[in-house]
Amino acid sequence: MVAVYSLAILLGACVPESSQSASQHPLIGSESGRASVATTAGEPSFAATSVPPVDVSTVTIRSRSFGAPEITVGLGMVTFINADTEPHTVTEGQDGVAASNARFDMVVVAGESIQVTFVEPGDYRITCLFHSEMHLLVHAH
Repeated sequence: MVAVYSLAILLGACVPESSQSASQHPLIGSESGRASVATTAGEPSFAATSVPPVDVSTVTIRSRSFGAPEITVGLGMVTFINADTEPHTVTEGQDGVAASNARFDMVVVAGESIQVTFVEPGDYRITCLFHSEMHLLVHAH
């Protein structure tokens, strides 16, 4: 039984160290960070939770994609870099359509970058007006 509790503590406390940037973090938007521990009836249950989200401060647009399908950011400025050879937009909205009250809608030409400042906590859906298949969900806290 001690092994089960030790495993739960280890799984919950392990956060992989990496030299990758946060936008390339292997667990962003994946389910691979989830684990659970089975116990017998009457015993306390200790389930390891997902690895805490990594706050991202830079998003690289590449191959008509914002990268991960969703990210977590702290309140403040996030830089969007267009590494493609064509322009994109960083627009609050979805499916290539700006939200009726979009708080940001900016064109990012190829090879350039723009900055979006998140001042309120919440979820923001981001799309590209030129490429409706480009989606990103931003969790700002």
